[in-house]
Amino acid sequence: MSVTIRARLALWYAAVLGLALAGSGLASYYGYSRARLAQLDEQLARADALAAGAMNTELAEGLPLAEAAHDALEDLELPGRGLAIFAPDGTHLFGPWQGLPEVNGDGVSDTGPAITTVEGAGVRLRLRRARHRHGSTSYLVGAAESLAPLEAERAGLRRALLVGGVGTLALATAGGLWIARRALGPLTRMAVDARGITEHTPGARLRGPATRDELAVLGDAFNELLGRLEGALAQQRRFMADASHELRTPVSVARTAIEVGLARSGRPEAEHRDSLRVVEGQIRRLSRLVEDMFTLARADAGPLPLEPAPLYLDELVDGCAADARLVAAPKGVEVHSSTPADVETIGDERRLRQMLANLLDNAVRHTPSGGSVQVELALRPEAFEIAVTDGGHGIPEAERERIFERFVRLDASRHAADGAGLGLPIARTIAAAHGGSLVISRSDSSGSTFLVRLPAPRTTPHTPVIGR
Repeated sequence: MSVTIRARLALWYAAVLGLALAGSGLASYYGYSRARLAQLDEQLARADALAAGAMNTELAEGLPLAEAAHDALEDLELPGRGLAIFAPDGTHLFGPWQGLPEVNGDGVSDTGPAITTVEGAGVRLRLRRARHRHGSTSYLVGAAESLAPLEAERAGLRRALLVGGVGTLALATAGGLWIARRALGPLTRMAVDARGITEHTPGARLRGPATRDELAVLGDAFNELLGRLEGALAQQRRFMADASHELRTPVSVARTAIEVGLARSGRPEAEHRDSLRVVEGQIRRLSRLVEDMFTLARADAGPLPLEPAPLYLDELVDGCAADARLVAAPKGVEVHSSTPADVETIGDERRLRQMLANLLDNAVRHTPSGGSVQVELALRPEAFEIAVTDGGHGIPEAERERIFERFVRLDASRHAADGAGLGLPIARTIAAAHGGSLVISRSDSSGSTFLVRLPAPRTTPHTPVIGR
């Protein structure tokens, strides 16, 4: 059977309070008992001093020990208390002592009394024995008093402490339950709100307490989590809608080409070849799009898997620039590269080529005919920088982060029919997977510069380098 938090809090509160009450009750009980016993011993000491003073007075008059004891205690009345004088050998000389223990000099020194608790006359007694001297005469004084009144007081105190402690504990437990219910009420309310949040209630949030306590902090943290999840779900829906839109166009074109090719028999071979070329181009576009989506999906599932190996970064940049020249030449765009020699690093060559190819393809597509694209490799302290500069019209400042989102394309001046808006997100993902970054370092009417920063290896690779 599970126990609620409020019940556990109340039980813990009751347990701690019970221990505190028990400790304070025991301390009070034993403190009171010791104080009352000390008070009783003080009363017996006064009776002893009174008897010894009277005895010394009688002995000073020259009376024998027995007569002096008789005269000293004859007129002395101490109700409820035994007080008697004894000879040094324990002989009872005078005083009320019926049914009380014998008094002798065993264990009694001349320097101090002997005080003990004994059984006598059917009750427990507090017994004081003291040796006194007057001149050469020695005698014993015994004083005793019943502990029954003290025991009765102790019993009453125990009952009072028990009843009061149990009552206080019961009230405290009930109060603890009430306090826990009030304190955890907002948590119950937040749980009800959480159960009501579904995918059909976007924007729903928990109602936290008005006070800025720990539960309010919990509610705020949960609401922030809901906000992040809502953003992630919205991005996922957007991704699915954009992916469906991007996939639909090449599929529709390919299907139309196939239907046209199958509609009439006896068509010339050239027309069939044209239809097949259209289908082949759309299938290539589909393959590239699916591959890009698969790369991003793997990056979302965790760190993008890499196959790092030693390589020359300058050769990789020059090779990508050479490939881009083949694409840029028909458009009348020149591609220039500037790299220092023998720049060794460690990375996944295939992924780094994909990153640079995407950046260069983006730069060529957005550079008008007659313009140029520049790619530069620079060595910085503890990092390599690759800058790709196009000759486009620039990117508005408000859009400079959006272009790294998936399927985001800007206005018609930066749109190409064969672009799906995945090249830049993939390039940034690859840079991040290598511990680097991809940002727009400059963008104005003369063009934009995309800057890749890759961390340099701490030591120069000693294994054979790819391409050498």
